[in-house]
Amino acid sequence: MRIGIDLGGSNLRGAAFDAGDVAAPAQWAQREMVGTDRRPEAIIERVAAMVDRLAADGTGPIDVGVGIAAMLRDRRGTVAVSPHLGWRDVAFGELLAARLGSRFRLGVYNDVNAITWGEHVAGAARGCRDVLAVYVGTGIGGGIIANGQLLEGSTNCAGEIGHVKVRWDDDAAPCACGGRGCVEAYVGGSYLEKRIAREITGGKRNGGARARLARENNAAVQLAGSIERVTPSHVDQAATTGDEWALGLWTDVATLLAIALGNALAILDSERLVLGGGLLSRTPMLFELVETALLVVTPHPILERFDVVAAELGDNAGLVGAAALAADGVARIE
Repeated sequence: MRIGIDLGGSNLRGAAFDAGDVAAPAQWAQREMVGTDRRPEAIIERVAAMVDRLAADGTGPIDVGVGIAAMLRDRRGTVAVSPHLGWRDVAFGELLAARLGSRFRLGVYNDVNAITWGEHVAGAARGCRDVLAVYVGTGIGGGIIANGQLLEGSTNCAGEIGHVKVRWDDDAAPCACGGRGCVEAYVGGSYLEKRIAREITGGKRNGGARARLARENNAAVQLAGSIERVTPSHVDQAATTGDEWALGLWTDVATLLAIALGNALAILDSERLVLGGGLLSRTPMLFELVETALLVVTPHPILERFDVVAAELGDNAGLVGAAALAADGVARIE
């Protein structure tokens, strides 16, 4: 038996897999809310309790992989920082290993790396040895597979494509990382929703013809029913109908994301680009525009050899990937 755990800022999920087939879970655990008590000891106890439940019928040493929404300091699962959990410098891996005991063999991984590995072993990147996977949701995360191996980097931060700079001038947008001009500050879902609202309501940075397009006969507002209810999905539907404002906004967003992706592909020479995440999964028109923009910004020798595909495993990718990494003994905490 092997167990995969996905610990995010809002939810805790887990699954148990038969040893012979990591892609087919023998048991899904019920999703739990992380809750308001985010002290490390409280979260560790909840993770351990879920592992114990999933392992109730297991025998022998059981591999456990935990994907966590955090920047990890080392291969022992030390959390350098987790904005979602409010943690800094927490020895999460060692504390969880001590709580679980010798019956379990534990590995702790960045959540996006676990998701990327899940797509590699059982999803959209099956059979590929060089992969760039990028997930656009509230923020933007990425994972890299090079020569069949997960690339983590010297500080476990490889793949942080959300913080690639796409603009650097006095008007560059501030990012939650403390920098300015990061692609996440333009394309990440939380930033994008603010931009949509600002343009529709005529914020101070929105003037001229574009402002009039945003406010007059706006198809996204008509689809949503009111300005306050407009979401990226409504903008995507409006762009599909040819709405000038929505299509212009989406083209700008797609171009910025494609610039970051194209630069990464020029360095990595990946054979496959996997795109996923909550935002892109709900905006097929934006996905299509990103593909089109990539044709312009990606170096031609690479363009001839790589393809773009949508992620396949959805929310289950992190569970599959964490379990598979643990079973392979990657970053095992002894």
